[in-house]
Amino acid sequence: MLAKERFSGRTHSGRNERKAHLRALWAGGIPAYTVIVTPKFDKTTNARSIGVFSPDVVFPILRLVEEDELIFAVLGAAVSVDVLPDHMQSHRAEASAVPLPQALADSRSDGSTDAEGKTARSQIDWTDEELQASVASYAEMMRLDAAGTPYVKAHYYRQLAKEFDRVEGAFERRMQNISYLLDSRGLTWLQGLKPQENVGANVEPRLVEFLGELFTELAPPQTFPEDIGDLPGVIEGAKKQIVVNAYERDSTAKLRCIKRWDCVCFVCKFDFHAVYGDLGKGFIHVHHLKPIHTIGEEYVLDPENDLRPVCPNCHAMLHRKKDVLSIEELVGLLKLRFSY
Repeated sequence: MLAKERFSGRTHSGRNERKAHLRALWAGGIPAYTVIVTPKFDKTTNARSIGVFSPDVVFPILRLVEEDELIFAVLGAAVSVDVLPDHMQSHRAEASAVPLPQALADSRSDGSTDAEGKTARSQIDWTDEELQASVASYAEMMRLDAAGTPYVKAHYYRQLAKEFDRVEGAFERRMQNISYLLDSRGLTWLQGLKPQENVGANVEPRLVEFLGELFTELAPPQTFPEDIGDLPGVIEGAKKQIVVNAYERDSTAKLRCIKRWDCVCFVCKFDFHAVYGDLGKGFIHVHHLKPIHTIGEEYVLDPENDLRPVCPNCHAMLHRKKDVLSIEELVGLLKLRFSY
């Protein structure tokens, strides 16, 4: 428990350092531990001093909370100092879901910075530029990881902290929020950045918006007859190998198609984002105007001209018969059915 006006450190500098540390804890994303001390109290001098505590264990600080102008640290289960280095690899304090208490606000008006060299800022004042930069860094690390190219996560945190004048741990925490948003949609997330749910009510909708392109890029491919062709003699439950032509492996094809034709069904005009909100943003199938089985191995796919976005229902109807229907034929059937 930390009283509103009593922060450890007898000097002005010591108080500022303590408050800077608590601001960082309030924002979350950093490993933090404490010991539980039974203080000594001298009744003659009214002086307090450090009393009994165990030097063999520490307690992880899960998050800070404020109640009745007091700031409390919520602690986790005791951790032996013998395993502390391992525990620190995964433990991070959670960000508070409420604004920074006035007791921790930086009251200096001379433009100086805190003990960590970063201007004091609350957890909820993340700008669009910071969030977009965090998403861009996360996406870049994912692509490097997929390519087997070595990289250092801390380098990205350091660069972002330098650019936006915020502690490095805050950006690590934000990356863990990105992992959570990916994981909650069943998408792959970057190992080493364990998903953390407490994104923040003011931040989450903006972060989801900036992640739209990454959501689309990571979405599993939809399997339709045009993608794998007929497999004669396949026994149900048996293992099978599917060889996909090189032009089918272009991960940018779908994105380029959507960029050209928008993320709305080309046949029935169904818009998943409009109906399902953020859950449906970026979701759509793509249909090959030229059936794959008719395309030669040397064919170069032109996503803007050879593909069209379609909803799953219309996609299935296009492939309902042995001879694939054209987009125009299916649009004509819809107009015929609903012309009244």
